[in-house]
Amino acid sequence: MLSRTAENLFWSARYIERADSLARLLEVGYRISLIPNTEAGYNNEWESILETSGIKNQFLKKYKTISKEKIIFYLLFDLENPSSVKNCITSARENIRMVRTAVTLEVWNAINSSFHELDKNLRDTKNILKELPEIIEWIKKQVNLIRGTILNTQLINDGYDFLILGTYFERADFTARIINVKYFILLPSINYVGSDIDNFQWSLMLRSISSFRAFKWAYGGQDINYIKIIDFLILNMTCPRSLIFSVEKIHHHLDRLNKFYKQNSTSKKKIEFMYKNLKNLSANKITDIGLHEFLKSFIEEINFVYKKFEQKYFFGLEK
Repeated sequence: MLSRTAENLFWSARYIERADSLARLLEVGYRISLIPNTEAGYNNEWESILETSGIKNQFLKKYKTISKEKIIFYLLFDLENPSSVKNCITSARENIRMVRTAVTLEVWNAINSSFHELDKNLRDTKNILKELPEIIEWIKKQVNLIRGTILNTQLINDGYDFLILGTYFERADFTARIINVKYFILLPSINYVGSDIDNFQWSLMLRSISSFRAFKWAYGGQDINYIKIIDFLILNMTCPRSLIFSVEKIHHHLDRLNKFYKQNSTSKKKIEFMYKNLKNLSANKITDIGLHEFLKSFIEEINFVYKKFEQKYFFGLEK
């Protein structure tokens, strides 16, 4: 497969997953803003979202002051934000349009129709805060439609590997960041860890990533607490949004590419190392390290894997 085609497929899937991630991040902020915050934590849940998504400085350069309506618009529709949901769906469509022959007609139609519906139905939103839950549900529905179409219609070849890798590189990064939302909201006091407010916020976050019922199933309906959340969202292989699940998927599809092209890669070796380390961790070990420190390190490592992956398969710099 041409490196340009591989890159288009990878980024189309990554943009689609990013649109979903941004919608879920907004939902976390929206849900958490409905309950009282801790006095010692962030006074503005919306500001914590900017911190977590890494675009606070970019946002303030344009808008100067923090406003939840402006943050929501910036993340959803602002054309000056390269990672806004609108730009993500537009970029995904453009990437797929350039490699139409590498995807099924059903995949193209799913992405193309999502692009036109977004442009037609959501551009004239008048009360963005009031309509936010409806907008979030629409985005998640469209992403699930696209993702399901890819899984059910694409040939399971190297092109499929690049599509799936795009999804899970993005999801691994996002899951780490959305867990970190809690860190920013509770910063700087640890006195609230394990409190009713803390556990209620975790439950809202689980609902936002469609994992509340799955958590209850995994732990036999037990009460939500900090340790179980860490175990579930970081180390539980039965949770499709956990860090270890994403890392295993990346490991699997990089291994498939190594075998398909009969070449080894630095990215495969590094992700294998990360996977083995995660399997040897426990929730208590992560708390000993420090949740924020662990997540920061994880984000840096997964980005390193991506850089090596990019150099080999997109730029041809690694032989």
